[in-house]
Amino acid sequence: MSRNAIPIVPASLPAQAPAEANEALRQRRRRAPKGRQVDPATLAELQAWLGAEPPPRDHLIEALHVVNDRLGALPAPHLVALAHWMRLAMAEVYEVASFYHHFEVLREDEHGLLPPPAALTVRVCDGLPCEMGGAHELLARLPALLGREVRVISAPCVGRCAAAPVVVVHQHPVERATTDRVQAAVQDGHRACPLPQPTGHAAYRAQGGYRLWQDCVAGCRNADGVIAELEHAGLRGLGGAGFPAGRKWRAVRASPARGCWP
Repeated sequence: MSRNAIPIVPASLPAQAPAEANEALRQRRRRAPKGRQVDPATLAELQAWLGAEPPPRDHLIEALHVVNDRLGALPAPHLVALAHWMRLAMAEVYEVASFYHHFEVLREDEHGLLPPPAALTVRVCDGLPCEMGGAHELLARLPALLGREVRVISAPCVGRCAAAPVVVVHQHPVERATTDRVQAAVQDGHRACPLPQPTGHAAYRAQGGYRLWQDCVAGCRNADGVIAELEHAGLRGLGGAGFPAGRKWRAVRASPARGCWP
């Protein structure tokens, strides 16, 4: 008998015909769980932080914030446990965790150990407006100025393009950043993002809030007049490459399903 004619059977299986051995092997593989396994201790930790019941799917980013605030980063085992608990695909959790600049995903090294999160991370926005404003120079100079204890990395757009270049010290934004301003923020211990003071409903109304809406409802303004003011003001949208808002409104106004506003 030639060597190729001898059936090869896995050592853990009893001697069987080739077809039976292959089917048994497939059954064993089918019963084994696929992908990374959930660590029970990590899952229990998540449940202690987030509650006994898993968050709804649309609360994924809030759950990620809780983990990130607790640990200073998003370790891969916690992402696996969160995906399992919320019954989400791991790819779905990872794409959210890796999208936002203020999240950091920690992966195990070749020995299976997680690196500790940095004591302080300074993120330099590398979006186009910030690049045009000097972000590349900031990214090159800040590591030497801030020292080895501070990690300086590039980050995707932080949403403050009007104040470019922007550097974020932990969660504290430094707008129109210079090396001196970033150094001062680090040395002064600025870490949190300051919250704006909200304007109450009564104060907003007293300052003229909703006045235009009231005029429209009362018939003092019509659609063409409002669109003309938008066009005259040169207001542009935040998306669509700054498309003129007045032109967009006029196009919608001219469409067959424009609505009933005169």
